Order: sequence, then C-alpha cells, then structure tokens
Amino acid sequence: MKKIILIAVAAITLFQFSCKEKPVQQKYKYNYETVEGDDLNTFIYTLENGLKIYMSINKDEPRIQTNIAVNTGSKQDPADATGLAHYLEHMVFKGTSKIATINWEAEKVILQQISDLYEKRRSVTDEAERKAIYHQIDSLSGVAAQYAVPNEYDKMISSIGAKGTNAYTSVEQTVYINDIPSNEFEKWLSVESERFSELVLRLFHTELEAVYEEYNRSRDNDYWLAYEAMSKNLYKNHPYGTQTTIGTSEHLKNPSMEKIHQYFNERYVPNNMAIILAGDINPDETVDLIQKYFGDYKSKEVPKFTFEPEVEKNEPEYITVTGSDAAFVNVGFRLPGVDDKETYILPLLSSLLANGQAGLIDLDLVKDQKVLSAYAYHEINKDYATLQFGANPRDGQKLEDVKNLLIAEVEKLKKGEFEEWMLPAAIKNFKLNDQQSNLYNWYRASKMTTAFILGQKWDDVVNENKKLETVTKQQIVDFANKYLKDNYVVVYKETGERNNPKVEKPAITKVQLNRDTASVFAQAFEKMEATRLTPVFDDFKAIVKEDKLASGVPFYYVQNTTNQVFSLNYILDMGAFSDKEMALAVNYLEYLGTEKYTANELQIELFKKGLSYSVYAADERVYVTLSGLEESLEEGIQLFEHILANVQPNQEAYNNMVDGILKDRMDTKLSKGAILYGGLLNYGKYGADAPIKNIVSKEALKSLDVNNLITKIKELTSYQHYVYYYGTKEQKEANALISLHHKVPTELKPLIPAKKFPELETTTNKVYFANYDMVQSEMLMVSKIKPYTKKEVPALTLFNEYFGSGLSSI
Repeated sequence: MKKIILIAVAAITLFQFSCKEKPVQQKYKYNYETVEGDDLNTFIYTLENGLKIYMSINKDEPRIQTNIAVNTGSKQDPADATGLAHYLEHMVFKGTSKIATINWEAEKVILQQISDLYEKRRSVTDEAERKAIYHQIDSLSGVAAQYAVPNEYDKMISSIGAKGTNAYTSVEQTVYINDIPSNEFEKWLSVESERFSELVLRLFHTELEAVYEEYNRSRDNDYWLAYEAMSKNLYKNHPYGTQTTIGTSEHLKNPSMEKIHQYFNERYVPNNMAIILAGDINPDETVDLIQKYFGDYKSKEVPKFTFEPEVEKNEPEYITVTGSDAAFVNVGFRLPGVDDKETYILPLLSSLLANGQAGLIDLDLVKDQKVLSAYAYHEINKDYATLQFGANPRDGQKLEDVKNLLIAEVEKLKKGEFEEWMLPAAIKNFKLNDQQSNLYNWYRASKMTTAFILGQKWDDVVNENKKLETVTKQQIVDFANKYLKDNYVVVYKETGERNNPKVEKPAITKVQLNRDTASVFAQAFEKMEATRLTPVFDDFKAIVKEDKLASGVPFYYVQNTTNQVFSLNYILDMGAFSDKEMALAVNYLEYLGTEKYTANELQIELFKKGLSYSVYAADERVYVTLSGLEESLEEGIQLFEHILANVQPNQEAYNNMVDGILKDRMDTKLSKGAILYGGLLNYGKYGADAPIKNIVSKEALKSLDVNNLITKIKELTSYQHYVYYYGTKEQKEANALISLHHKVPTELKPLIPAKKFPELETTTNKVYFANYDMVQSEMLMVSKIKPYTKKEVPALTLFNEYFGSGLSSI
C-alpha cells in the first residue's frame, strides 16, 4: 500500500458554548455519545465486543468515507521482525479461507508447508542452504498460486463503486481506507467483515517483492532518510526511533509467517479496532448493520505496550546524512505525548513559529529571504510528541548558519519576543482551516481516526480551539523554556553519494494465476442486491449564476450554504505562455509592500483577519485569489485591491529573489522527480523547445528593471478578466460590494496571445536516459496518439481504470 503520512491540525471546529460529551436524548434508538456544537455532527457508539463506531453525518453527496482503524502500528513490531505491521497490512488484501481461493482445503496444506520452510530458513545461516530452502518456497508458491484468485478483494470492492482503496501503517496505527457509495454500505460491510475475520498469507513471497521495492524507494528519498536519522537520535530507547515502519533489510529478507499470524490474532480484535465513517449515514441503520456483520467478533485482551523512557538530553546532537538531492537542515525536539497536561499547547506554539503566512520563521526568515524556504510542524503521538522545523539554504549559505537562524527564532519564542496578537490570530486561522477542511469526508474520517488511535475524548477534540483560546503569552514562554532547551537533534542533509543498502530480490518464478475465476464468496457477493441510487445531474446554470459587475466585468456567483468561508477570484485567460515575465512579477509580489504597509505588515494584517491572498501565473491563465472568513470579506477586498494598485518596488528584495530563483533551479536539477517528470518528460513530448524552458534567463533576470514588473502587477486587472465569488452573501450584495472596490479601466486591454508548444510526432521508438545515484530505476513511456475530444472521455476513463487504476488493474 502507499505510505500515507496524515498530518492534520489537532484543533477542530467553531462552537458557541462550553460542551460536554453526553448521550443523545433525541429520536435515535441507540445511546450515542455526541458533543453539542460539533460541526462534524459526530455520533459514537461501542458494540458489546468493544468495537468502536464513529459516524460523522454529511449529506452533501451519497458517499461514505470508510476507515477501518486498528490500534496498532510499527512500534508494536517485534524487535527481531521489524516491518511486520506494514507487511501484514499488505497481506490483509490477499483474502481469507473464503475470499480469493477456489480450493481452500488444498491451498491451506501448501501454505502451511511454505510457512514451515520460512521458519526453518530463519534459523539457517549457511547461504547455500538458505538458497536451497528458498528454492523450495518458490516452487511450492507456484503450486499454491493455482488455487488463488489474485486481487479478488479489489475486484469486489471496485464493483460497488469504491474509490481510493488503500491502507497505511505508521508508528501508532494501521488504517484501511475506502470511499464507497452509501447505497452499497451493506455489501461493503459483508466483504470487510469476512476480510478481517482471519488472515491468510496467500501469494506471500510475491508480495514480499513489493515490500522490497517500497524499502528500496525509501532509500532513494533523502527526506525520508533525514526523517529516519532524526527519529533514531530523538528516540534511542523507544521504537519511534529504534525501528522503522518499513523495517530493516535483514528482517525483510527473513520474514516469519508465524509471527505475522500471531500479531494479527493478538491485535486485530474488535476491542482494538474502530469503524470510522463520514458521509451519507443514518446512525441507527448503520449500527444495526455493523452489529449484524461484526457483532460476533470476539474481544480479547490486547498485549500492553511498554517502553523504556528516554533519557533527558543535555546538549544538542548533530548527524549528517548524504544524498543526491539539494542540501537542507532539520532541527527536532522531543516533547511529552498526548496525555500530558501541557501537550495541547504544542499546535499553537508550532503555529507561532511557522504557519506559512505570519509566523516568526515565515516573516523573519522566508519573507525576508534569509533562507530559501523554511517550515515547522509537530506530530503528537501516544508516548511522545515531536516538534520539527527545517530550511533549505540559499546559495553559498552553510547549513550550520541556517540552523543558527532557526534556533534564533526558538530563542525569540522563549524570551517572549513575539506580539500578543499572534495567539488569537493563530486560533482564528485554526478555525478557518477547520471550516475549509470539514467539507471533505476524508478529513472528517482522519480526525475521528486520530481521536480513536490517541484515545482522545471527543469533547476534548471539539473543545480544543476553545481551550487554546485560554492560553496566555506567558504560558507559551514557559512551555518553550521547559521543553525547547539545548536538547535538540540537528540533521544536516548534504548533497553527496548515498550509502544505502539495497534489498536484493531473490529469484522469483512467475506464478500462473486464475484471473478469470472467482471464489464462491465473490460469486455470492456479486448477487447481493443494493438499493439503486437515482442519479442527480447538477444544473450548472442554476448553481453558477452569471452576471456582470457595474464595470461590465463578467461576474460568476455561487452561494456557500455550508460554512462561513469565501473565495474571490480574478481570472485572466493568459499566463506564462503569453508573458513569461508575468510569472516572475507575481512571484515578486509576496516580497513587496505599499506606501502604507511593509510586506510583512501586509501578511500580518491578512493573518489577523483570517485572510490570505495569492497570485499565480499558470501556463495559460493567471489566478488572483483572496480567501478567508466571510466576516472579513470587505476589509479583505479593500486590502487586496490596495496591494494590487499600490505595490512599491524593492530592488534589494528583487535581487534576493533572483538569487533564490537561481539556487532553486540548481536544486531542481538534483531532484530525480524533477529530472524525470519535468526535464525528460518535457523533452520527450516537445523536444528542445519545451514549455519547461519557457523561463526568464539568468542574464535577463540580472538585468531586468523592477519597475517593469511593478507595472505588470498593477496592470493585471486592466486586461480582460472575469470574477468568481463563492461565499455566503446574496448575489446582489456580493456584486455591489465587489463592484464598489474592484475598479478597472473603462476599456480593458485584449489578452496577449499564448506561445504554442507543438508536441512531437512519435513515429519511431526512442529511449532517453539520465544517470542518477539511486537504488531503483524509474521510467516513463509517452506517445502522441490523436487530438483530444470530449467524446473520447468515457472511453479514455475506462481505459485508464482498466490499465492503471486500482489494485486489480493491469
């Protein structure tokens, strides 16, 4: 499965009064736990066997995001079998004694023989004997495969319209994910209840090959290597650092099917699991069905996790790792886990350091261009929490100097050298982020999953913003001084040769699979009936209201009936292909002030009001966007228009920006992703005259007159454009407000024609190579076939689904 790292702000939703978790007293037959004022509309219920059910009702579309969460992760891996939880996650997709087999009685005998051979091989050190045993495993695996139906779970789940079928394993949790039509909920339950009822390690050694490749890919990721180094040195006793989710190469080469079965039997039990649902749900009907399919699961006592506490650090620790990507530095602190009475402060402290807009690091280091880029984030787990921040150096800048700049920002926090307004502004933006994110069922499910895994009471989750509102500046200072001492770890990631072992794949004989057969279970599943949904096709003309501003500029209006957030967009149908200096100009804008505000003061004013703006020049379109809390709309438009009309040149800021652009271009050439998906792909499609080369040259950057860029910014809305508004205001009110402040010339300029980049005809086969220091090799195949037409979309969609989407695709 893809490794998904879920990083979510711990705060949740707006509320009016103090809330307490309590049973619902209204029309439902079950005694649910709910919280007043919970914008996620969450219902929580626990079956007698301990299985937790979390339900967040969202009727916007007839779908349900489903997470089946198991309260176990890689920290519970045996020390001599690391990577086990992750490998088990893969195997849960392989079926049971009913799913994905055409003859279980015959198959199970061979699978037991394979398991016995793996155990024997683990105790053998002679390489020749190990190879001989593996040859037996390989041979028996071919026999066992005759009874297997590959990817049958995915075929069944795809047949009901599931999307995003996946799973992930992290240190605390293993989570299985689907997005299903709500009318197919019972069919989904029927297959999931069977899937989690037992574990069959079918097609084991071929799946091990996939895990090998995940391991090898991780060796090619410098950011992952730096993360591992950070964890290893922050946590020298705890499995957060002593072992990794992917596991060691030695353990991957010596798997134990017995240990995997033991782990599953001990931990995949109802009192250690939760079914988490967000979407079109009826709570009572949902609980009835879950009781029907999971109520017979038997609870068990789950092994208790224990660990040796970490020793307090008294001085910084420095580690250097090397890899082919551009250099960067990470700094990390270890803090108490989720149950500590002070840890709730950490998200607020982290936001004060960096929030992407007006944190200390954002303003002092990024906006002032003292580093190329910088960030901060936190991760709260059960046993410990981590605060990390990092940065990329400018050209010629030493990593040690970058580290010192980051630590200096921490020292400001410890000394109280930050403004009082930052606390309420940060919380306002937490609330804004929640309103925006709550629209998505995956976010709701993720929020509930985190609460279950960390053992958080739901009223604590709902009330977190309110609790943060009571935090004072002095509490932040005290917290920082208590935990952010000279007890940090620094990871310097230098550009250099990697020294990472590759897991060599053993010889695996191709197995013959029964792709055109189905198990008895799958045949019965196909016959299960579900209530059909009546398709609802949106009338876009009714939803998107066309109008004109007082100036005659086209105005498109959509009313927001969901939350108190707006988005205002000025859109020009021309971009970098029309004027490559325009992209440069809009990038320059973030470093500029006006005659009234400095650049940093502008960010501060916006952040205080729960607003943000961006100007982005795509290849063929420019997006000028203001978004945030509806209550701040008028102030936001005034400030937004003030910026566009009154921006002032700053030669020093421009010079620093150019240096940053040139350094970023050098760094990009060190990225394997940019080389393959940027350079090689562009060259293969377009040849030497490719869109990727449509940039301002180094010489032109150095000699360009900044006043020309200022003119381009100020003249953006003097070109033909149109305006989109999505918010809570009525159409006439929104039109009047925008018309009042969005002043444009009487006659708008025509759009600048775009440069064309014709794709090359692929009349012959060609191969392009790029050498790169990595464990794996990556490749792309591209070919020009025929011009795009809308009529082809259904066929193309089916083609993509069949050949490259989902676990059962070709």
